[in-house]
Amino acid sequence: MSESTCIDDGVILSEAVRLVNEGIEVTFPVNGRSMRPFIEGGRDSVVLVKPGEVKRLDVVLARTDTGRFVVHRIVSLDGGRVTLMGDGNLCGRETCGMDGVLAKVTHVVRPGGKRIPLEMPRMRLAVKMWVALLPFRRILLKLYRVCHRIGN
Repeated sequence: MSESTCIDDGVILSEAVRLVNEGIEVTFPVNGRSMRPFIEGGRDSVVLVKPGEVKRLDVVLARTDTGRFVVHRIVSLDGGRVTLMGDGNLCGRETCGMDGVLAKVTHVVRPGGKRIPLEMPRMRLAVKMWVALLPFRRILLKLYRVCHRIGN
């Protein structure tokens, strides 16, 4: 009989952040659905690097003001404050200080190892359109879920 050990996500994320701060690129699996349709929890992984300069629409690993770790998109930067929102969220937003931005996501890794760079022009355009379509996100996400179920 095998024994399994459960390690707190905070411990794992803290270690990933330590490696990122040492300049090591870390590929990390994601959970949840808050970054749909661009990142699918339970399927995709993300590549984390030292954050350096971040800008609006970048995807980051952050520790929010409430202490939660999230991989979400920066929707605004105001002085030293960062507002984050998951692509799959309809209205929920989180905030943190610049020191709460722990890593920047450079790539999404699909099953089979295909790496999709988030900075490629096609992806940046898709993100800008997605953000602009926020008022219609509920309908678009419903369509995505239906298409996703049909495809599986």
